[in-house]
Amino acid sequence: MIYRYLILFLFVFSLSYGETFDQVLSKALQKSPYLKAVENQSKEVEGEVKSARSIPNPEVSLMFGRLYSQSDESGAVLTEFSVEQPLKLWGTRKKAVEEALTKKSAYQFMFETEKRKFISELYNAFYTALFKKEVMKIKQIEYSITKDIYRFVEKSYKLGEETKLNLFRAEKDLKVAQIELKQAETEYNISLKNLSSLAGFEIKDVEGEISAVKDPIDIDIDQIPQISYLKKLIETAEKGIDLQKALAKPQVSIEFAASEDEVDLGKYEFGIGIKASIPVFYRNQGEILKLIYKKKSYINLLKQKKIYFRSKLNSLKEKYTVLTKQIQEIDQQIIPSVHNALKLGEKSFKLKEITLFELSDLRKQFIQALIYRAETLQQIHQTYSEYIKIGGLR
Repeated sequence: MIYRYLILFLFVFSLSYGETFDQVLSKALQKSPYLKAVENQSKEVEGEVKSARSIPNPEVSLMFGRLYSQSDESGAVLTEFSVEQPLKLWGTRKKAVEEALTKKSAYQFMFETEKRKFISELYNAFYTALFKKEVMKIKQIEYSITKDIYRFVEKSYKLGEETKLNLFRAEKDLKVAQIELKQAETEYNISLKNLSSLAGFEIKDVEGEISAVKDPIDIDIDQIPQISYLKKLIETAEKGIDLQKALAKPQVSIEFAASEDEVDLGKYEFGIGIKASIPVFYRNQGEILKLIYKKKSYINLLKQKKIYFRSKLNSLKEKYTVLTKQIQEIDQQIIPSVHNALKLGEKSFKLKEITLFELSDLRKQFIQALIYRAETLQQIHQTYSEYIKIGGLR
């Protein structure tokens, strides 16, 4: 009879067409407002790249004067004119572009890090919903088993073969099973809302096998997006130091000027000049020192993150191994054992060899084993979501 319930409900639920994780992920990567916000933030540095590649604008200076003649005629005339063009010497333009491009690369790794976190949270939310759906299936099975038992007890009571106390007990078990089924349905709907809010679109149902677990693949620590992000930040600081050192040198500009002759009015003198700052008192030591300590901070953070990820990956692998062994034990020993006990209990109850209380206890053991299996599988998926967060996904 138990196999009949399992086959029936697996068939019924297989008729529902929900969203698979791959479908949810594909849509979420396109529609998620959070990911779009992070992506736009990572693209802000595009402005710095454009600024670094630009050539400084020239500065124009004009001066007008009003002349008065003996004939009382007057007019506004140009007395001075100059154009000054700052020059980017000492490789400052190249160094600024390199710094901006390195920073852009760092921000791309930052986006990849945030994207991994998002996929991890989405994976966890999806399999939490799938777990709640699995519990709902189990509670539906329990309700049907309890209903069958109640009908048998009711029929036996009418034939005078069962006590009223057992009838009340069977009725109570049926009501409890019905309440727990409704609770499971409610929790599943709540999990779908949580998943929808994270994905950025409405998800009415999920589809998939909670028992379909993925084996983690080895991750190279140096290839983790967050590690690459910190490496690029170190490189950006180095590029910034080189730029500040170049900017500490004399900054030169060339000037073309024209001015009216003070004696022979109407005639102009033309000339070319060079201007340069003289870094006598200040050579960008403050900016350089700031970048040096920023670089040191990133180096220390990189060391700490490498230690953390090595430890984290090892602990995740150990936990994953323990949980998969538990699932094997549950599937190969616990479930078959309690399932056979329940089948034997149903036959024995009908033959009046055991009491309704003993049968109920066997039913609870079977349902608890199924829920324990689902909970263990959920823990495996939670462990895998942490693995995705670091940088692994198949």
